[in-house]
Amino acid sequence: MHLNAFMLYCAGPATRLSWVYPEEKIRHQWWEMSYWEEIATTLEAGSFDALFFADNIGGYGNDEVSIRSGMHFPLLDPTVLVPRLAAGTDRLGFVVTMSTTFSSPYQLARTMQTLDHVTEGRIAWNIVTSVNPHEGDNVGVPLPPHDARYERAHEFMDAVYALWDSFEPDALVMDHDNGVLTDPARVHRVDFEGRWHRSAGPLSVMPGPQGRPVLAQAGASDAGRAFAARHAEMIFAPAGTDEQRRETVADLRSRASDAGRDPYDLKIVFTHGPMVAETRAEAEAIQGEVLARPGYDLDVAALRSTAGFDLSTLAPDTRLSAILDRVTGMRGPFEAAVGDDDPTIAEFAARFRNMAADSRFVGTASDVADELEHLIDATDADGFQFAPTYYAPDYFRTMADHLVPELQRRGRVRTGYAGNTLRENLLD
Repeated sequence: MHLNAFMLYCAGPATRLSWVYPEEKIRHQWWEMSYWEEIATTLEAGSFDALFFADNIGGYGNDEVSIRSGMHFPLLDPTVLVPRLAAGTDRLGFVVTMSTTFSSPYQLARTMQTLDHVTEGRIAWNIVTSVNPHEGDNVGVPLPPHDARYERAHEFMDAVYALWDSFEPDALVMDHDNGVLTDPARVHRVDFEGRWHRSAGPLSVMPGPQGRPVLAQAGASDAGRAFAARHAEMIFAPAGTDEQRRETVADLRSRASDAGRDPYDLKIVFTHGPMVAETRAEAEAIQGEVLARPGYDLDVAALRSTAGFDLSTLAPDTRLSAILDRVTGMRGPFEAAVGDDDPTIAEFAARFRNMAADSRFVGTASDVADELEHLIDATDADGFQFAPTYYAPDYFRTMADHLVPELQRRGRVRTGYAGNTLRENLLD
């Protein structure tokens, strides 16, 4: 199994109010470098592939509920944090999120290729088209409709690929005798002219250790899956029943094959927040405490970004099928839920209180390992992203010290790294 850690550069990355923790146990505050450095070194000791940073421009929004409860607010820029963490680790990869809707191809290509150098080949780009209209408000650019965002994103990728290819791998010659740093014949203008994007090029950054960064994506809708099958090397698949997940994995691999790719070059992972303790009763007690913290107001506010509109204006007993046509954000989770049992808004919102809500992944290390193995075998997926349900340094310490060793004993997780770059370790 490939393992990632899911985070945002904020106090509560995945679970509502996960920053609430006994003060006497808090060693580092979430904005302190020691907090993040401990997480990174712990993950590397556990042979995790990568520390994945989800992100958006401005958090869930500027409403009082989000600000008061710390729902992705304050939210800092992880592209600035990653170089600090890379300097303190040797093999751990890092995934940063940048939007094709609110970036220019040149700016993004330059930043990502620079990060590949700074991390010594341990960087990946999580490609998003953005889902929250508040992001557009923050940068002064309206958020396009869902499918239109993906149309623009395909063109964006064509421009980025052209820019990355414009600086040949052997163009930097460093010829001291003749005073030639870079061979101009091996650096090419791009002159990209698309419907939405333009760039003259060439890119001013030579290829990094990986050639180009690893590409990650979380497409769940039909347009998202088509995009992921064409571009992504790592895919974050949506939740659902085992059968829905198996069908999603099979569909993604089939689409990749149709696109001329090896379907198993796609590493498909699920996001969960396993709750592991010495006994099942202790794990269930911790989960119960975590689940009891948020209420309906917080639950429904958290869905604003996912849905693309404010669900608090609707009655809590409204069925998702009645609002599906209004969803402009991440349609995949809503479509999957409608196809499963068509829950009410209140029921659907409660399911997203934290990633540990699936009781299968709550118990001892052996209990949880059993269920993780079952899910991988039942779906043909490749691994998991673990999202912290409480104080992240302690949470990931539990994963690295208890759950990972149990999976290693079963031969399900590696005991070291295959190579120096993220791509080498991801594709081993």
